Amino acid sequence: MTNEEPQQTESPPARPLATLASTQSPNQQLRKTLEDTLAKVHPNTPFEIGETKTDVNLHCPPEHFAALVTTLKERKELAFDMLRNMSGVDYEEGLTCAYHFYSFAHNYSLQVTVKCPPDNTHIPSLTGLYAAALWHEREAAEMFGFVFDGHPNLKNLLLEEDLNIHPLLKAHPLAKPEILQGIEESKPGFDF
Repeated sequence: MTNEEPQQTESPPARPLATLASTQSPNQQLRKTLEDTLAKVHPNTPFEIGETKTDVNLHCPPEHFAALVTTLKERKELAFDMLRNMSGVDYEEGLTCAYHFYSFAHNYSLQVTVKCPPDNTHIPSLTGLYAAALWHEREAAEMFGFVFDGHPNLKNLLLEEDLNIHPLLKAHPLAKPEILQGIEESKPGFDF
């Protein structure tokens, strides 16, 4: 027995969470697994796999959204068990919903983007798969005017219940004053 102290190795300094997110890049293993799994399970379903700055991004039309997300959750090689966030975006050519999923089993992060044509903002509800969709879908329906088919309770979450306006749409009546006040630099609203 010796009296020598065990040697300690220095661990790298901890990075703040903001730095972790800014250095995250899309997972190429996830991209390959998605391509293989979805081509096998949904051979005739149109989808496109791309990337954002931080995540793999699956683009799909609204009519195939529920089937693809069910596969994302139930297939063990994907196992996306958490709906982290959902965001609505108003582009001039229509509304888009971006869903952010996470797989605890594989440490995968995925964005699924659903683009709606201007005249049809219907998207299947995910409330049967993810409890978090209850609140996220209510907010997106209220703020942008999405219609989540199959949602059990799409009443307003933030505004008064009988108020039927969608304040985050570019065509909202207050969009013009905000632009004229210098908050935005582009032309107010968009033409229908």
